[in-house]
Amino acid sequence: MFELNPPLPQEGSLAPGLEPAVSDLPCMASATRIAPYLQRLCRMRPDTVKAILADGGERVVQSAIEAAQTLDAQTPDADARRILRQAKADVHLALASLDLSCTWDWDKVTEGFSDFADAVTEAALRVACWQVSQKGWIDYADPTQPMPGIFLLALGKLGAKELNYSSDIDVVAMFDADRLPEGKMSQGEVAPRIIQLMSQILEAPTEHGYVLRVDHRLRPDPRSTPICVSTTSAELYYESVGQNWERMAYIKARPAAGDTEAAETFLETMVPFVWRRHLDFWALEDIRAIKQQIHSTGGHQGLDNPEFDVKLGRGGIREIEFFAQTQQLIHGGRNPVLRQMRTVDALAMLAQEGHISEETARGLTHIYGLLRGIEHRIQMLNDEHTHSLTAREDQRTRVAALSGYNELARFDAEVSALRIKVHDYYSDLFHETTPLSGVEGNLVFTGVDIDPETVKTLSSLGFSNPEKIISDVQGWHRGNIRATRSARGRHLLTALEPRLFQHMSETGNPDAAYTGLKTFLNGLSAGIQTLSLLATNPVILGDLIDLFSMAPRIARELASRPNLLESLLDGGFTDDLAEDTCGHFGSISSIAEDTSLDFEQAMNEVRRNFRDAHFRIRFKLLNDVRVADTAGLRFTELADCCIEALTPVARREVERKLGPPQGRWAICGLGKLGSRDLTANSDVDLMVIYEPDEGAQDAVTFFTRATQRLITAISAQTEEGHLYEADMQLRPSGRAGPVAVRLSAFKDYYRNEAWTWEHMALTRLRVIAGDSALADAVMAEKEALLTLPRDAEMIRKDALDMRDRLLRDKPAKHEFDVKLTKGGMIDIEFITQVLQLTNPDRDWGSRTVDEVLEKASGYGLLTDDEAHTLLSAYRLYRTYLSFQRAALDQSIHVDEWPEALKRITAKALELNDIAAVKSAITSAETSVWQVFCRKLQRETTE
Repeated sequence: MFELNPPLPQEGSLAPGLEPAVSDLPCMASATRIAPYLQRLCRMRPDTVKAILADGGERVVQSAIEAAQTLDAQTPDADARRILRQAKADVHLALASLDLSCTWDWDKVTEGFSDFADAVTEAALRVACWQVSQKGWIDYADPTQPMPGIFLLALGKLGAKELNYSSDIDVVAMFDADRLPEGKMSQGEVAPRIIQLMSQILEAPTEHGYVLRVDHRLRPDPRSTPICVSTTSAELYYESVGQNWERMAYIKARPAAGDTEAAETFLETMVPFVWRRHLDFWALEDIRAIKQQIHSTGGHQGLDNPEFDVKLGRGGIREIEFFAQTQQLIHGGRNPVLRQMRTVDALAMLAQEGHISEETARGLTHIYGLLRGIEHRIQMLNDEHTHSLTAREDQRTRVAALSGYNELARFDAEVSALRIKVHDYYSDLFHETTPLSGVEGNLVFTGVDIDPETVKTLSSLGFSNPEKIISDVQGWHRGNIRATRSARGRHLLTALEPRLFQHMSETGNPDAAYTGLKTFLNGLSAGIQTLSLLATNPVILGDLIDLFSMAPRIARELASRPNLLESLLDGGFTDDLAEDTCGHFGSISSIAEDTSLDFEQAMNEVRRNFRDAHFRIRFKLLNDVRVADTAGLRFTELADCCIEALTPVARREVERKLGPPQGRWAICGLGKLGSRDLTANSDVDLMVIYEPDEGAQDAVTFFTRATQRLITAISAQTEEGHLYEADMQLRPSGRAGPVAVRLSAFKDYYRNEAWTWEHMALTRLRVIAGDSALADAVMAEKEALLTLPRDAEMIRKDALDMRDRLLRDKPAKHEFDVKLTKGGMIDIEFITQVLQLTNPDRDWGSRTVDEVLEKASGYGLLTDDEAHTLLSAYRLYRTYLSFQRAALDQSIHVDEWPEALKRITAKALELNDIAAVKSAITSAETSVWQVFCRKLQRETTE
């Protein structure tokens, strides 16, 4: 069983420069051969060594405390810093002699150093106040007394008077605006300056070392608040966004320096926050989740590893403290006897009140003291704020020697046995806690420190920057995002965290998944409803994380429209997309005849249902590779449905002002809309054709206005978003032409004025909405136009000229920009359009790319190999683009795609991986370009 004993005698003489009297302190004589810091102290403070021999270490500790307590606030800065640093050196020497000789046990050692820390903090604060007052910034009438209205609360180890040997001190500096004197500066400006100066006096290294490191990060929202906050703002913070870990921190809070009365008054206001008589369900769940975060799984696995963070590691100090504090939070509101600052006192009271057994309390108390002793000896080596037994044997050998062990193996084994006991106690106490959804290790995001065990856990889960993630999540818990500004929102987040990180790890690209999750959470305007939905629907949670890992744009959309998540709960959401099982299409279609809606209401109603339907298609596409073949058709059907619904809405809006129309109209789609091959972010190419009634006077005005309203209905941004960017440049005369073209003008233009490229675009025209008789007339005229004989050589030359202009003016962004690159989609589309125009007597069926290529092969216009090359390439490009545009905002290089998106794209194409996809695209581009040059009689393939 592990024990702490004085250091064993070491061979050799004292180090040069040491006072011979050191030899009369056997434990220190041995320690100076082991610990460089203690050797340096003995060399620097020989009179202190003699004082320890003459008067005893306890008296030296008291003298050092008195030196700080009696320091005159008007002492020159350099002298004040020297006096305090020398006092600290004396305390360290004396405490080391008392601790290593086992004259004092750990709790007396920590109490002694805590008393010293209180004294030097008070002294430094008085000196700082005096120096600031001399600049006229504040009035400090009596420097023998604390400055009214400014104070420091001690938290953590200092608050419990359990400060370890080289600990920093956790303090929260505050000022009471009703007590703090006025001066040239405002209170909000001068108070932080005082605390900054106080910290410098304690922390700044000089030739005499430093006094204490001061940690101010336990103050309210430390990333956005000054180093000293007002009591009013602190009260508001804790009332609105205070967390359970902050309640735990305040269990140990006490006045440390400054205006004690003001500090006590503030702490009185904190009692209801810290000690709640009644915890609601979500507060209890949050505490349970915090316990679960630190509840390491895996039994004793790893507890025999000699590399061990004594403070934060499994089986270490924090597990003991954490258990005591969580039980205090739960029971202390109703039972004041449990409101103990010191961990061992809390354990004793928990046993007394029947919350744990006497044996558990005794066992944990004993081990706690041993671990604190090991922690001190680690820090005595070099006066570093560290708590780790490292993998380096020489470091552990030194700590073992200071602990009275001459065999490292025995020391390691007995420390491991301590850890196992702690872990067993801890596991028994938390026996109801289940593992973190398969996560091995800690997931601790409370407090302000970066938990090293959580860093290890996140690293093992595949995250590349665990420290940044921990910092982000700590900010979420402080209410730094809107989703977690309520207590329940933070509680829900705590409960979700284990599953979130496990799911992100399982995507294979946790960094991308985290980026998507962060975007999603940061964008939420509120959090309770959304986080509740995710907490109660683990399948939806997993699906979302998968989406986030491959589709950053979806994370942003869901953040701005979290109600889209509710559509996932619809029973028909995952059914075949060909069926309107969710009713989105039906709801959109019904708007066409719903005259109770005004123009804006109709637009918004269409958009609400559009979003759900569009999200459903993308969700299915990114989760089911079988959808890839029909995704373009589904996106087109949705666009058709919206246009069909809004066409009568736009007409009625104009009728309100101009009366009934004197004619009919037809809304036509061109481009990808016309060929029924839209992607997730396609624009819609439109042309409006009208036919006036016989004798109509002003049909052009009506249909021009109606077209403008229709474009507004389709493309305007409302509070419900927008549908599509509507492009009308393919209409006769483009931007220079009327927005609505008369049927006779349509006929005349395409017979007499249209360019070759306009005839090529015409091959994809189809009627989507409007009058059915006019639609038949338009389609008949289209076919008549496309069956006119043409100069084949001129068609090919014009098409080549246009392609060359596109290559020059709108080049591909990279070789995998499959739409614009040489041998890409445009070249296949050009081939099919040229084939139709140069062979007008052929039946081209629906004139889609697939059907034209198949028919061209049958007509002998393409060889079977050429047709196969073009068809397989087009389908490859179409699938590739479907996934890219469903997931990403822009055409980035495939190497930059999220890994999950690469995997599902390769799977949909029945290829092994993204490297195979890239190879297939490169090969297809080469083959397509060769066919393009051959068929359009291009002289070179360069």
